[in-house]
Amino acid sequence: MTALARVAEIWVFPVKSMAGITVESAEVEHGGLGGDRSWAVVDEDGATVTAASAPRLREVVPRLVDGELCLDVPGAPAGLGIETAGAALSSFLGRPVRLQHRGGTGFVDVAPVHLVSTASMADATHADECDACDIAAPRANLVLDLATGAGSERDWVGRTIGAGASALHVVRLPKHCLGAYADVAVTGKLSRGDEVTAR
Repeated sequence: MTALARVAEIWVFPVKSMAGITVESAEVEHGGLGGDRSWAVVDEDGATVTAASAPRLREVVPRLVDGELCLDVPGAPAGLGIETAGAALSSFLGRPVRLQHRGGTGFVDVAPVHLVSTASMADATHADECDACDIAAPRANLVLDLATGAGSERDWVGRTIGAGASALHVVRLPKHCLGAYADVAVTGKLSRGDEVTAR
């Protein structure tokens, strides 16, 4: 198998639109990385509240404490649990909201895995095309160091790649962000430093 890249960073975003957590390894499930975007903030009508309409969500920091989700909401005590975080979030955002959990694919909009290379993050021309994310932190699940001669991850659409014990089928490019989106073809464990190969 041809080496395409190596996994430099693994990120999970426990709550949609909030800050991410870098991890050493993750279980790649059919719905994406374990625990990724499994929670979201919803309003009184049950509609998902995202950073597009509530940019301050980016300031809320989720943490996993003994496997339980806790939130650090600005202006509130640190480490709020699920039951108490709703009131703090409502006060912070200025409207009634609550946290909601969803199994399976969680609160995924397009595809369960977003991957991006360090080369794309450093490409000024590519960066000019990206108007919906932070170039230095594009909120990707996998940050990859490309192998010499591997080209760009954006050329992998339609291909299946091996990543640790898992396999990902690259399906499309984001409209306004770096990298590429992938579905999970084979589940399995993925760790930082694992090789990414062509299949």
